[in-house]
Amino acid sequence: MASDYDPLVPPADLSSEASDLEQVRELFSRSADRFLRSPSSWVVWAVVLVAAALLTPRLPSRGPVAVVVVWSVAILVGGVFEGLALMRGGRGGNRSELASWVLRSQGNLSLVAVALSVALIWKGLPGLLPALWLLVLGHSFFAHGGLGFTPFRVAGLIYQAGGLAALLPGIDPLLAFAMGAGSGNLWLAYSVGRRRR
Repeated sequence: MASDYDPLVPPADLSSEASDLEQVRELFSRSADRFLRSPSSWVVWAVVLVAAALLTPRLPSRGPVAVVVVWSVAILVGGVFEGLALMRGGRGGNRSELASWVLRSQGNLSLVAVALSVALIWKGLPGLLPALWLLVLGHSFFAHGGLGFTPFRVAGLIYQAGGLAALLPGIDPLLAFAMGAGSGNLWLAYSVGRRRR
């Protein structure tokens, strides 16, 4: 039966939409394959992010430079392990234009998060940084990663739950970050290991 909204919203061909979504998921799955070769990089990310979060409260007496150094080293160590895993995964020849697009969009999202981080520090609100980064990472994993590997979607929700917890009064934001980042990455390590088996 026709409705007044038909000229604005034509009836959708659901079978075609489902087919399009399946094609997109297949392409994302092939692009994500390089990230799913080994659980080791996810374990490393869990360890270094939790360690940096738990170490940060012990550093204020040494000044903000010490905090920047600790987080820079953590990201460098995690990035090196992830880079090595990607290089090993790249030998399979499954690079794609879609994977490059996703990495560029992730890079753009990271620039947005950096800009917001600078704004929060400038406004004297550094306690909001753990929530910001967990919410941004969670969105990225949920939206992009979940199309290629369902456990990415779950990890995104774990990150976002940690980010929301970091905003609650009475909860230590760095502890919430440690729990969110650690749990999300360990979940991915478990999921990747299970996928390989």
